[in-house]
Amino acid sequence: MECADRARIRRWCLFLAGVGAFTTWFTAAPASAGPTGTDHALSLTADNLYASLPQQAGRQPAEQETTTTTTTETETEEGRTLGGPYFLRSADPEPPGELELKFIYGYEREHDEEEHEFEFELEWGMMENWEFILAVPVVLGEGKVEGNGDIGELGFHTLLWHEDGALPAFAVRNLFRIPTGYHSDGVDYLLRGLFTWTLNDRLRLHFNPYGLSRNGNFDEEDDEGFSAEEEEGDERHFQWGAAIGIDYLAADNLLLIADYQNNVSEHEGNRNQHSIELGADWEFADDRTLGLQTEFEIDGDDSGPNFGARISYIIEIEAPRLGG
Repeated sequence: MECADRARIRRWCLFLAGVGAFTTWFTAAPASAGPTGTDHALSLTADNLYASLPQQAGRQPAEQETTTTTTTETETEEGRTLGGPYFLRSADPEPPGELELKFIYGYEREHDEEEHEFEFELEWGMMENWEFILAVPVVLGEGKVEGNGDIGELGFHTLLWHEDGALPAFAVRNLFRIPTGYHSDGVDYLLRGLFTWTLNDRLRLHFNPYGLSRNGNFDEEDDEGFSAEEEEGDERHFQWGAAIGIDYLAADNLLLIADYQNNVSEHEGNRNQHSIELGADWEFADDRTLGLQTEFEIDGDDSGPNFGARISYIIEIEAPRLGG
């Protein structure tokens, strides 16, 4: 056979093999709309044809690499504020644009005396990392109590840095007492540090040291003509103390706290006062929280308040924020 005839026969065999491969692929491929809406059965590419042809030994079809792009969003977790009627506080301020109105009733027993108090408090997340604070306590029953009706707290809570590994979150509270009440004078200043460590998703540790510059003139005389300072010693013009405690998220709407406090006596010559505080915040609605607190001294004498309890009703509302 001539070489030309052999070449023609080889070309016809290749052509028939290609037609057969195309027919096999066309009948087996499912009809589905491609990205442009065309019928996939009518779409033929070199890769499709190559995959349908018999493969020679040692030769494999090229694998199509699929690149999957995964987008991970990093969400900023909001810290838990401690807003109940207790002393312990976290480094977290109120979120920007959130306003808390607190109505607090308190009871305290010291020696043989009992005292009932009502307090209105406002905490406003005025901007990122800044919270405005206003509190006005009023002693109930006997209105003629030195300092009754003062602006008990006026100032700011400022978050200085967020928690980072072993470094705790840290904030400060700068608060003033303004003498707007009965027979009150002088301005007190409280500087309080707030350290917060997150131990796990539900448990955190807090350390709250403070220093108080006491400048008010509370020298009310009793029935026998003796002032409180003359009975108990001169009042300390600089007072200090600290609390260390935890908060535990028992449920999505129930927060428990416990802390130990060591406070210097308000009067010279008396020892420090030590107490335990327990509390809870129960969020029974989206914008309503009920807070409970109890505190009792553990020294076993009458150097300070023996027992106290408070209950608060907290309303959260949206408010403007500074800086947009």
